[in-house]
Amino acid sequence: MKNHPYHYSVEKNLSHRLFDIGVPAGLFLAFFLFYNFGKITPSEMIKTSGLLSISLLAITLLVGPTCKLFPSLDLLKAHRKFWGITSFLVALAHVSLVFIYFYKFNLLRFVDYSHPKYPGILAGLAAIAILFLVTLTSGKKALKLLSPKTWKTVQITSYLALGLAVGHFYLMEQVEGVLVIKRTLGRITFVLSAIVIPVRLLIVFWPAKKFHLLKSIRNRSVQILKSL
Repeated sequence: MKNHPYHYSVEKNLSHRLFDIGVPAGLFLAFFLFYNFGKITPSEMIKTSGLLSISLLAITLLVGPTCKLFPSLDLLKAHRKFWGITSFLVALAHVSLVFIYFYKFNLLRFVDYSHPKYPGILAGLAAIAILFLVTLTSGKKALKLLSPKTWKTVQITSYLALGLAVGHFYLMEQVEGVLVIKRTLGRITFVLSAIVIPVRLLIVFWPAKKFHLLKSIRNRSVQILKSL
């Protein structure tokens, strides 16, 4: 779909494929080794899958603003689809683990309004529902069936999904109304995921003149560094 005004596509070689897989694999290893310290328990794997999903989604959505500032990194856009779909699949694994180990195959637990953390549960489920829609419309058939404007609108809802996922993280990690994230890697993940939406909004609403001035300063800086 090279003629699509919004969808970025490129013929991927082996290095592209390895990079596709390498980012989520690297994140998983980081969380597995430095967050749950290699423990394979239901509780730890639920946390690891949740952190992997939200961090991968955050990275996926940060690609657009980053490429806006640094056009030379446009090739990263070719990896967004793989990372986004992987984020959704990991989110499914996360909720499946909760369903199996915490809810004991009881679907009604997902609609238990009396649960003190139900708003957080609902935010997580809403995020997964949105990511399902985004994933469903990311294929070639959807690109042909949907108008470019409609397709882009659906894809942009990924930011809403990230906001809901951050809300889910925040609400589920509260202890007596106070956010408590004991492990450093968890705090880093929360902060980096939370700033993606403000960064996106800054890029969208940044005055065009100031944006071009920023790009000019950046380009001039690169030229100076190259001349040294």
